[in-house]
Amino acid sequence: MARLPRVILAGYPLHIMVRGNNSQEIFFSDDERKSYMEWLKDAAREYELAIHAFVLMPSHVHILATPKTPLSASRVMQSVGRRYAQMFNQSYHRTGTVWEGRFKSALIEPEPYLLLCQKYIEQNPVRVGLVSAAEKWDWSSCRHHIGAETIPWISDHPLYWALGNTPFERQLAWQKIMIEPIKNDDLLKVSDHLNYGWPLVTNFGLEQISFKTNRPLTPRRAGRPKLVKIV
Repeated sequence: MARLPRVILAGYPLHIMVRGNNSQEIFFSDDERKSYMEWLKDAAREYELAIHAFVLMPSHVHILATPKTPLSASRVMQSVGRRYAQMFNQSYHRTGTVWEGRFKSALIEPEPYLLLCQKYIEQNPVRVGLVSAAEKWDWSSCRHHIGAETIPWISDHPLYWALGNTPFERQLAWQKIMIEPIKNDDLLKVSDHLNYGWPLVTNFGLEQISFKTNRPLTPRRAGRPKLVKIV
């Protein structure tokens, strides 16, 4: 069965994830992480992808971003992935693919889901036991959003800006949001839509984007379709 094309529309946020081949580790040093972030920054600027949040995990990367064009995300991920794979293979005297196929993505309806996805991304190191608090992981956008550091190339989404009238108010609000873990139902919702590429949208949002793409936007029922009797 042919795989479905991604649902990517200019101006709609995306939750993006790329994983190491066979879920292998892809980051073994801080220098490697710094290189990936630098190339991500450069490619995002070149191909007009606004990065809202990210996390570099040992075996994979999550990114929350809004593309200016339908090709922005693909071009950024291809550019960064190619450069990183070349460096990785040269460093460890290996050949072959570094990445596990193409990147996964889920289009997101901002109002109900964008900050949930941002929280999902920035809490990832806590959920897998790498750190006890998200701000202790240096390789994500969390410290930027709580005011512990500034990452100039992060483009905060308007919904994050709406958390407060000043940077301090927004940072304090995000600190409070990050304290509480995400409910299991929401975790499953975000991860399932990402893994299968289904847009994370409300019924209203589905109606808004349905006419902009020919791709199915919801899972089909399992089994053969029922015969419809014409009368």
